[in-house]
Formats: sequence, C-alpha cells, structure tokens
Amino acid sequence: MTTKPTRAAVTEALLRCPAPLYARMHRQGPLMWSRPDGTWVVTGYELARLVLRDPRFRMPGPPRESQWSENGSHSGFLQSMLLASEGERHTRLRRFLGQLFTPRAVRARTARIETAMAAILDDAAAHPVVDGVADISARLPVSVIGDLVGIPPEDRHEVSDLCRAISKGGGVASGRPSDEEVGTALTRVDELGRLVTRWMGQPRHHMPDSVLALAAAARGTPQELSDTELLANVFSLYIAGHDTSRNMLSGLLLRLATRPELLRDLAAGTVDTAAEVDRLLLAESPLTFTVRVAQEECELAGQHINAGDRIRVMLGAANHELLTSDPDVDHPGVSFGEGRHVCLGAHLARTEGRILLEAVGRHWSGVRLAAEPTWAPHFLHRGLDRLPLEITWRP
Repeated sequence: MTTKPTRAAVTEALLRCPAPLYARMHRQGPLMWSRPDGTWVVTGYELARLVLRDPRFRMPGPPRESQWSENGSHSGFLQSMLLASEGERHTRLRRFLGQLFTPRAVRARTARIETAMAAILDDAAAHPVVDGVADISARLPVSVIGDLVGIPPEDRHEVSDLCRAISKGGGVASGRPSDEEVGTALTRVDELGRLVTRWMGQPRHHMPDSVLALAAAARGTPQELSDTELLANVFSLYIAGHDTSRNMLSGLLLRLATRPELLRDLAAGTVDTAAEVDRLLLAESPLTFTVRVAQEECELAGQHINAGDRIRVMLGAANHELLTSDPDVDHPGVSFGEGRHVCLGAHLARTEGRILLEAVGRHWSGVRLAAEPTWAPHFLHRGLDRLPLEITWRP
C-alpha cells in the first residue's frame, strides 16, 4: 500500500524544484484555462513576451470593495506605485525614477555596493556557521535600497518591518490577505507615511542621488510627486528591490554550496559573473508570475479572451521553456518582465549578484551546506527562508 504525500510535502517539493510543474504545464500548450482560479495561465515564452508588451493587457487594480480601492480609506496608494500604475501616471513615474537606474547611475553606486558587501562578509567571518539568507543575502538589498531611496541607516530595519506588513496586507506578497492583515497594513502605511514626511522635512540629510533628494528638488515643478506617489514608491522600490534581490542572492549562495567547482573557478577568475547571475535568474526565477487583465476582447494562442479576464503570466515557466529549448541562452529571459513594466532595477539587481560572486571568490576557499536549507512558503516570491552555510575563509 502506497501513502500519498502530504500537501506540505508537495508544496516543499514544488518550492525546491518547480521544473516538473513547468514541464507538465508546457505539455498543455502555451495558454491554458485554470478553472479553480478563473484565470488564463500563460506558460510559453513567446506568448509571455507578447502579453507583457501588449497594451491590451494591463496591471490589475485592487478589488472594488477593498480599502485600497477608489472609494477606500487608502485610495490611490497601490495605484500610485510604479509597478502597478498605467497610462500617463506610469510614464511620468518611470521617467522620474528612471534617473536613478541608468547604467551611469548604477556604475556610480558600484563602489558603495562593494563596500556594503565587504562589511557584511566581515561580520559573517566571525562565525563558523552562518545563515546565508539572514546574514548575507537579506542584508545587501537593505543597504542598496536604503541608499537608493535615501532612508537613514537608523530607520532601515523599521522600514523593512513596515514594508513587509504592507506587502502582506496589500496582497503583494502572496494570495488574498485576511481582514486582520489588511487592517495591519493600513496602519503600517500611515506609520511609513509619517517617516517619509519626517525625512522630507530634513533636506540637508538627503543623499544626493536618492529618491528623497529628487523628490525634494522637484517640489513646485511639473515633475513634483504627490505625497501619495512618493510614499507608494518608497514602499514599492523597497519591496521590488529587496525581496527579489534577496531570493536571487540566496540562490547564488545555494549554487556555491552545492557546486564546489563554481567557487574554485571564481577564485581562478574564469567565471563570467554577469553570465552566472543571468543563468541563475533564468533557471530559478525569483518572481514566478505576474498578472494582467484584458482590456478588450481578443484572441491569444487560438483562445477567445473576454474583456476583464485575468491572465497569469508564469515567468518561471516561460523561462523554463526558453532554457530547455536553448541551453546556451545568454540573457535572463523574462525574469525582470518586459515591455513598459520591465523592472527598472534589473541592472542594479544583476550588479548586486555580480558583486556577491566576486567578493566570495576572493574571501572564501570553501563553502558547504551546514544543514538542509528551508524554503519560504510563498510561490510568487520563490526563495529560501534559511540557508545554513559552513564557510572556510581565506587567510
């Protein structure tokens, strides 16, 4: 008699390796209907690119009865985030924030990222066993995004806690939030708003190349952000820049711990670190899917789509199809999206990954798992929760 695996065991296996799920999806074609969710599911790479680029498919808004909706107590907050906005507002926000993400701007930040990475590794060197997530990969994005936004160092841990609560209650983290989670999130938005107001009232402390400095300089001009837009994008930059980067960096550390030849090659200088980051993103997409809503009737892959239909674009599955059809692909697929909502911070995130690999290649002579890693129980932001590492340091 065989025993069926528990739901928890199935979830753990899926989080650890979603490739079998993606392969099963691909056997059903690039587009399928999910009856339980009432949602179209895109799994094909080319179809994913089409949906992400096509203006007929837009980001979904909050539920009509939600406190985040047009008539709710916090109307406009979610809709003011760059990653959720559309139309003229999206164009204006992208132009404003894009100043901080040009290749030149990212190059100017590189030395600071390297300094932050060195300090993190110095702290880790004092311990024979470290948690790769808590002690390394979660810390670097806090430093990078804190500098980018202009968050004072003493406030960064508080901001992390606030943004995690807002993400959960706003439905950004995973699934439909409970009433209690929504209530907590609304309170945390107000608390974050008071912090942003305090920071904006201290312009002499603003970092020169930060969101807060740009916002202060734009006051009284046509480029000025509203208070809600500034608050919403402080939050969205934190979430977009922290969670996915943490999961990407944790994935790189797991590869190092399970593929000894990678660390040896890094030390020898024979690894193209940028390409290694892209391979990780392609194979282990930190953001597994994104959602769009059809704005009009149309046809996709031979299927009739009604206006208002939800379409879940499986970024991980699309990348899996690309990787299995072309193992030598040299870009991260749709890991950062595509089209008008392509991630502004893609180059910055890849720079963080490259700097991590180069730093450990210089400082570590060995690394292995000290215990089995555990995965966070969220498929949307797929990543490790704990990664115990035993590290051998170079003298």
